Amino acid sequence: MRRGVAGVSAPALLLALLPALLPAGCSSDETRVPRVVVGQAAPIALEVADDAAERRMGLMGRPDVPPGTGMVFIYDEPVTTPFWMGNVEVPLSIAWVLDDRVVDVAEMQPCPAADSSCPRYAPGAAYDRAVETTGGTFADAAVQPGDPVTFTNLD
Repeated sequence: MRRGVAGVSAPALLLALLPALLPAGCSSDETRVPRVVVGQAAPIALEVADDAAERRMGLMGRPDVPPGTGMVFIYDEPVTTPFWMGNVEVPLSIAWVLDDRVVDVAEMQPCPAADSSCPRYAPGAAYDRAVETTGGTFADAAVQPGDPVTFTNLD
């Protein structure tokens, strides 16, 4: 993976800097960055993981996930697959989503190992999207099952 400034990945750096780079009032063509609002949490600029390889990689190896950024994992049909924190260096908040409603949320702890000692996190119900972002985000916003989820520019 290519790294940018101070060891931060280029996609993470771009997402972190994007709000400052976009002029106020710019047209929708210039703001096609996928975003999500989960419950009462602030909007999150998203990277998209919509194939098996991208979903396996997720946010592994990132030294940080800047506030207001994250990743959406998209599945073609509902799944119950747990998330594994192997090779993840930072705590993450996750919201599992089905039919634009939160199925469940969790705070996931980093696990720099890449073996079976790393915990797995699962919602206990089917979901077709999962949103990961900076640890504490969903807990701080009191996000809970049933809360609405609004995606934009996710086409």
